[in-house]
Amino acid sequence: MGYRFTRTWGRASAVVGTGVFLIALLLASWLGFSKDYEFEQFSAGVRVMAFLVVSLVGVLVGGTMIVAGQMVCVLLDQRELLAKIHEALSTRSAAVTSGR
Repeated sequence: MGYRFTRTWGRASAVVGTGVFLIALLLASWLGFSKDYEFEQFSAGVRVMAFLVVSLVGVLVGGTMIVAGQMVCVLLDQRELLAKIHEALSTRSAAVTSGR
């Protein structure tokens, strides 16, 4: 039942990664398809390239954070399952040994 901080860190990493991903996509769409005067001076190709680069960075950074957080949670779940299996096998082995 321990590892509360680690499990919280894993969940927070996944949530922050999702936020980074969403913010990057919103920023990319704003940069790529905005009709503001400041962006009118750039050609459409440059704006689309900015959209692609910012989207790619968001996917790489956000995706990495999401995967890292999920992997931490999976490893902690595996640890709990292995501890339960070990406990069940230990009690069964002790019962068989004492029954002889």
